[in-house]
Amino acid sequence: MIELKDVHKEFVNDEVVTKVLHGVSLKIDKGEFLAIMGPSGSGKSTLMHILGFLDTLSKGKYYFNNKDVSSLDDDTLAQYRNKRVGFVFQSFNLLPKTSVWDNVRLPLLYSKEKVDPKVIDEAIKSVGLEHRKEHLSNQLSGGEKQRVAIARALVNKPDILFADEPTGNLDSKSGIQIMAILAELSRMGKTVILVTHETTTAKYAKRIITNKDGLIVSDEVNKDIIKTEKINGQLK
Repeated sequence: MIELKDVHKEFVNDEVVTKVLHGVSLKIDKGEFLAIMGPSGSGKSTLMHILGFLDTLSKGKYYFNNKDVSSLDDDTLAQYRNKRVGFVFQSFNLLPKTSVWDNVRLPLLYSKEKVDPKVIDEAIKSVGLEHRKEHLSNQLSGGEKQRVAIARALVNKPDILFADEPTGNLDSKSGIQIMAILAELSRMGKTVILVTHETTTAKYAKRIITNKDGLIVSDEVNKDIIKTEKINGQLK
């Protein structure tokens, strides 16, 4: 599904060149639950931005569904971001004083296609918030806000869901619930790519890669997966 070949990324500011990625090669299959770990400055967020079409690479090749997407123009990148991938961030990024339903609808407004209310309802139901869909975002707990963010990321039925430190602003109980939702999505066949610096959070993934100084220094199958299950329709 995804393949990176010798990917480099550098930033130039006032003739100062900062090299962030130094020849990253990586394959990710459809349906994988992958965690990218590493300390601050390791390049893990830059790697996610390239994978998620938020940024472009400086050198190397990026293949997405067997298509070379290494040198897409801005308009095509925007189309890929809106149609092919979904994002969940640490800070939720919900519209304030706006209903759950309208927050989840937002990506569909950019797609220039007719909005089907059933699709929005299904996305909200998938994260267990159908009883809260008319509530405003400021009336929700942190865990509920992150569930809305996941529903919003899923509403366009993306190929890949990216989660960047999704539990960073949550208490431990809410964090477990969010990771259970991501694990359930993976079991249902969704490709999930998690970026985290927390070892415990990474252990929900089936595969863990570690970035350091712009390189992948380890790539391992997780033998200590934290298992989750659905009980009476509730994720635990």
